[in-house]
Amino acid sequence: LETTTREQSTFPLLTPLLESAQGQYQHFNQPLTTQTLWQIKHFSHIYRTMSEAKSSSHKWAAGSATPPSTPLSLFVGYSLQLSLVACWVGGFASPAFAYHWYKTKNSLALSIYAAVIASGYVFPSSYTGSPALKEFYMRYIFLPFKSSQRRFKYLPDKSSPGIVLYHPHGMFSWGFANGGAWNDFYYTKGFQGLVASSLLHAPGFRLLFVKLLGGINSAEKDELVGKMKKGESFGLIPGGFHEASISHPGTSRVFLKNRKGFVKYALQHGFSLVPVYTFGESSTYWNAPGLWSLRWKLNDNKLPAILPFGRWWFPLLPRPVDLNTIGGEPLKLPKIEKPTKNDVDMWHTAYILHLKKHFDTYKKEFGGLEADSELEVW
Repeated sequence: LETTTREQSTFPLLTPLLESAQGQYQHFNQPLTTQTLWQIKHFSHIYRTMSEAKSSSHKWAAGSATPPSTPLSLFVGYSLQLSLVACWVGGFASPAFAYHWYKTKNSLALSIYAAVIASGYVFPSSYTGSPALKEFYMRYIFLPFKSSQRRFKYLPDKSSPGIVLYHPHGMFSWGFANGGAWNDFYYTKGFQGLVASSLLHAPGFRLLFVKLLGGINSAEKDELVGKMKKGESFGLIPGGFHEASISHPGTSRVFLKNRKGFVKYALQHGFSLVPVYTFGESSTYWNAPGLWSLRWKLNDNKLPAILPFGRWWFPLLPRPVDLNTIGGEPLKLPKIEKPTKNDVDMWHTAYILHLKKHFDTYKKEFGGLEADSELEVW
């Protein structure tokens, strides 16, 4: 307890735990509660994990940077960025368009719309995407950014599976693309990023980014648990649309306070939690703040509630920021088949601490506008 008290400045979220334990420990006539005994028992392991992460070297397991650009390659890059944003936005807006075409009896537009939907489901389930198309996208799509690089301290595999957790969501999750589903380090291993089912089945997005590029699947429980039973690592953006709603230039925000499901599943299957933070993601677009209650309701129904504004001459394109996707050390969790609420709460707190430490370790080197900011946990 004396040792951990000295570390409260480093790990402030543990202050309530320490005060509770110390208060009972100092009054010998007051027996320690079962919960406090459990906290003391498990804190030593979590503290060691934090200390190891604190002193780890900067040796990278994998990494790469975007090559220099030419006018032609920049034009290709802009076009590919627009294709991703258009499919993302158009996918969610397509029901409204379809209704309009139906009411105006535009049979040609409806026929094309139906063909696009159907084309996303004609591929066999065994098809995992085109490596050539993926390589083409990864070569050009990040060129319009001021700079773009990805660094990974750890790559999970079959012998040590993990959930790779991407933060923050941002408007269109450029960091998830930069260091996730289509990245060479993961793509060749059959690694998949799991996304909201509403996006997975969006016309256009499903055809191009789910089927033709591959590397993306549903974040629904059945798919997630199925992968964990097979010991397959995967990527996840735990903040989801709620985290997109709070995104704003120059801020460092994650939506995690009440997101504990991924911790429970990780405990049940003994998976590590691997933090990945993309510095610059929040500054790719300006996003209108406020109206949180309304936006949370839309988010709860798996609908994004964002108002993005990127480049002044074409607001749907991201701003030319430094985009640095940095993957950290894994937080290794024990395997507990039936974790209690205390188990989940403790390891959820441990992950937030781990993420904060990861952020603080690399913000000066890679943070840019976020170099002097503190990570806000919503």
